[in-house]
Amino acid sequence: MSEENLVPVFIPALVAILVNVEDKKGSPLSYDEVIEIRDNASVIMMEKPDAGELAGSRGYDDIDPENCWYDWQMYRRDMGRKPDLDPGIKITMSNSNDASMQQAFADAQQSLPHFRKLIHSNTEEEFFPLIKIKFVLATGNMFMWLRVIETSDTGFTGELFEVPAELRDYEIGNTFNLEDTAIIDWMINHDGAMHGGYTIRAHRETLDVEEQAKLDRHLGVSHYL
Repeated sequence: MSEENLVPVFIPALVAILVNVEDKKGSPLSYDEVIEIRDNASVIMMEKPDAGELAGSRGYDDIDPENCWYDWQMYRRDMGRKPDLDPGIKITMSNSNDASMQQAFADAQQSLPHFRKLIHSNTEEEFFPLIKIKFVLATGNMFMWLRVIETSDTGFTGELFEVPAELRDYEIGNTFNLEDTAIIDWMINHDGAMHGGYTIRAHRETLDVEEQAKLDRHLGVSHYL
């Protein structure tokens, strides 16, 4: 059997493990806790049809281990768990040549000092500051959000917390030391209040009211500061 036909399956389901651990903890799991639980969970390799049948018998799809923080927050949101934590953002596809998007890039650059102040003034465990950077691929450019793990006066250290198939040469947890000039955008979603996120705002302006509401629900944003 070719390895290409095999997929990892958590036994028991990763989402069930996370629910159980969070219930025992009595408070939301942190990003680091979710990653540690994933890395230490029992996994078996199954043929894709068998894995699909198992998912059908469970009645739900398990969390994608490559995007476990995002998927876990989506499950928590569906279960009505509080507080509603920021899941981060998956791939953002935008026309970077658009005038409004160019202005968003400029606004993000000019406001980086404010971003640093927000990071340095916060001590909450669930705080999840993000930066957006550009990956140059053979098939084109891709904009990705990274979790900020360190700051300096002239740049940031960002960590990949999701890896789409297009970034096959990277892994979750890869870190990047970035100068300010490499930052396309930044954002902090704190209890539903969106700080920064200039490219998101520019994209949001192109949507109708219903689509804007859908985007806000997806992001867990109640208002923009």
